[in-house]
Amino acid sequence: MKKLVFIIALLHLYLCVFITHGQETSIFGIVLCTTNNEGVNDAYVILDSINIHTNTQADGSFILPKLNPGKYILRVSHINYNEFVQQVKIRPGDNKIDITLIPSEHHLLPVVVTATGTKYRINEVPVQTEIITRNELDKIAAKSIEEAITNITSSIDFISSSMGTNIKINGMGGDYVVVLVNGKRLVKASGGYAELDKINPDNVEQIEIVKGATSTLYGSDAIGGVINIITKKTTNKISLSNNTRIGAYADFKQNNSISFIKGSFNSKTTFSYKQTDGWQLNNMKYNSKWKDNHNLPYLVTTYDMPVNKKHNYTINQDFGYKLSQKNSINTNFSWFEKRLFFPFRGRNYNNYYNDISITASGKYQINNTDYIEYNSTWYNYKYYTEYPNKYNESYITPDGLVRKTYYPGDRFKNYEQKSSISQVKVITKPIPKHTFNVGAEVMADFLRAQYRLFINNAQAITYSLYVQDDYKPINKVDIVGGVRFIYHNKFGFIATPNLSAILKQQKFNWRINYSYGFKSPTLKELYYYYESERMGIHSLYLGNENLQPQKSNYISFSSEFKQNKFNVNIMTYLNRLYDMIEYKTIETSYEHAWRGIEETNKQFNISNARNIGFDIHSSISILNSFNFALGYSYVDAKNITENIRLNGISAHSAICNTTYKKSWKNYRLVITLSGTYKSDKFYLEDDLEKTYAEPYQLWNITTTHQILSNEQYNCKIILGIDNLLDFVDNRPYGSHYGTLNPGRTLFAGLNFNFIKKNDNF
Repeated sequence: MKKLVFIIALLHLYLCVFITHGQETSIFGIVLCTTNNEGVNDAYVILDSINIHTNTQADGSFILPKLNPGKYILRVSHINYNEFVQQVKIRPGDNKIDITLIPSEHHLLPVVVTATGTKYRINEVPVQTEIITRNELDKIAAKSIEEAITNITSSIDFISSSMGTNIKINGMGGDYVVVLVNGKRLVKASGGYAELDKINPDNVEQIEIVKGATSTLYGSDAIGGVINIITKKTTNKISLSNNTRIGAYADFKQNNSISFIKGSFNSKTTFSYKQTDGWQLNNMKYNSKWKDNHNLPYLVTTYDMPVNKKHNYTINQDFGYKLSQKNSINTNFSWFEKRLFFPFRGRNYNNYYNDISITASGKYQINNTDYIEYNSTWYNYKYYTEYPNKYNESYITPDGLVRKTYYPGDRFKNYEQKSSISQVKVITKPIPKHTFNVGAEVMADFLRAQYRLFINNAQAITYSLYVQDDYKPINKVDIVGGVRFIYHNKFGFIATPNLSAILKQQKFNWRINYSYGFKSPTLKELYYYYESERMGIHSLYLGNENLQPQKSNYISFSSEFKQNKFNVNIMTYLNRLYDMIEYKTIETSYEHAWRGIEETNKQFNISNARNIGFDIHSSISILNSFNFALGYSYVDAKNITENIRLNGISAHSAICNTTYKKSWKNYRLVITLSGTYKSDKFYLEDDLEKTYAEPYQLWNITTTHQILSNEQYNCKIILGIDNLLDFVDNRPYGSHYGTLNPGRTLFAGLNFNFIKKNDNF
């Protein structure tokens, strides 16, 4: 009997062990940051006793499969957070656990470099800086950089045209804003427009925005501010990604990249393609002849469209090589092409743009704190007119009237712009509490534009030296001061100082900033010679070789409050501009009048202006599922000389974003509702008529569905509605539009990523 009981007990124990081992289970969940409720990427998740581990994905999700039920010690660690340790009891089936990590004392928020040229945590940088993270870009899932930024920050506006994008920061237009890509200047077209079409938002890791004059670090044009677009870096043994988006009006966006690291060598190749068929907001336009004859119709039919059919693609190649532990070099090659197709009955030509850039850079680490960075970049930007049909063209030039006939397939180069920029900077800490940023730069610009310049080839060269000191007298205070010395071969010497400080308290940060900015005259402003018909008047536009730089004094004060999952930032500023360059009507010469010119306009330093305003941005997280962000910006932008508003500026701007997150096993849902508001914009026409662009508000909803996520694969489906309220500014063609949005549309996208982290590829 005892043997029978013993055998039954052994069988019972065996069955228990067998059943237990036969019921494999898993742990899955999301690792979130307590301060912003965002997923923590690349956190290390491990069960101590059995050494089973994984890393979280970009959204913070993780899974540990094929486990046996029982009790374990779960550890989650990340370099920027305090370690999480907890005993967990795993039951048969799937076990869900969501984890929140507390930022460590020294790693609270992302690192920024644009404001000072040196690395600071975002909450400690002395110069007020806005940051747009990869997580925020993912929530919006925007089709362009412009759309992404205007949906996240209220202080920036964009006006798009066939030439590119005119960026405005706190009332300062694109001429006064420097756009950087990975710290290198994005050379603008001759009209001051930035070609942001060449940058795909899917390839962007972070965007840093510094408002106000930053000429000490970035030289000419940095009167209104700087936008630094930082792209994704190569960090894994191999990475593959595919991002596709489709929408109305044949809107299509495709981005593919492949990157790898092998030993000391790394490579990243990116291909981006975008297209749209364009759209019309109104098939009527104002009749330019109506002013002279009121018997004619006020409006006439047009085939022209405010947004024309276009397609463009960008090929980008990065190589990096680590020569030694202290020395590394990098190269970049970028090729961009864009074609703009006008309606056949509207215009008998199309536009073609080509932008090539080559960059070589490197870094030498002297010791733990000191290093040298150097780079040299060459750009070549070309703008052509293409003729699909026979077309007769005439040009008024300094040498007389030129008539030309173009045949199908012909192409005319309107202008070619070449630029080269070479920089070197040294970051050093020679004495305690001081970090010096010392640098030199040479920038050369060349412009050739047949029939559009006084001279055949225009050029300008700028030499710069700068020094900046980051001084930390006590733990709670950082002071940054510096000056740039510039020599320009056309206007001579100028110096641009700056001084900023931050006082850090437990819940508050206080910042104050003064900076002096300048903008050297462009080659177009110096040598332009171009005739055009606007508002029914045949006009001639002339540059002026005697122009002087535009200058500014900028001062700002900001306060930031943070507590738990709530933060608010308030900034007020004054930007005072001197010697603004504008056109002034002068007497038309007899020779030009004989050729048909009715009005002549020439560039002069004739205006002063000032922008005064404030920004408020706040965010709060609730229950680890909801996140709310609000922003409001007010700017009083005024031409003091003429006592009128500056052209194209919205006095009131606002944004509102609401995000909801929820996870179920391997599926994760993110819903984002985003809204943008812009008040009316003032315009003074060439004939001194005052017009306005209508105010508008746009609301979008974006849903992201993560359907696959593990250590190697990540797949998301994106569905959304653009312009929920179906607002359309449908005034006649040629009006100053508040927005070019065509109305309510649907869009869909698919993002797929593959990552290989180990060495056994």
